[in-house]
Amino acid sequence: MSMEGSPVKVILDTSIYIPFINDGIENPVIDLRSRKPLSFLCAVVIEELYAGAHDKTSINLLDRLYETFNKIGRLIVPEAADWQRTGKVIAKLGNKYGFEEKFLSKITNDVLIALSARKIGAMIVTKNTMDFIRIKEFVDFKIYI
Repeated sequence: MSMEGSPVKVILDTSIYIPFINDGIENPVIDLRSRKPLSFLCAVVIEELYAGAHDKTSINLLDRLYETFNKIGRLIVPEAADWQRTGKVIAKLGNKYGFEEKFLSKITNDVLIALSARKIGAMIVTKNTMDFIRIKEFVDFKIYI
């Protein structure tokens, strides 16, 4: 049975949203090679987007984005067990790649995003492939490359 054309769950990483938000576009359109994306929003991604918002227009856009995903039941929020697992994965990443503070604080959010995607069987779409490939060594999730 061909999967072509069937919807695929996706979580767009912050790196995908930023250029669109900067251009005033609330939700980017992505091409997944003939597969229709069914988008979910990870609470970690919206937090990162708000943290980088520097003007009222961007904040209003993010408010609409958040409200839309929350209203349709496609907002994914990490649970306590996800935080626990994140700590364990970060320890493994630190042992393998070093414990540089900047790397570990940045990777925390990415691990939470990966675990959120795994939980719902979604694929992560990102421009930040190197960090997610490292995480994939310790967490089984799908990434669009």
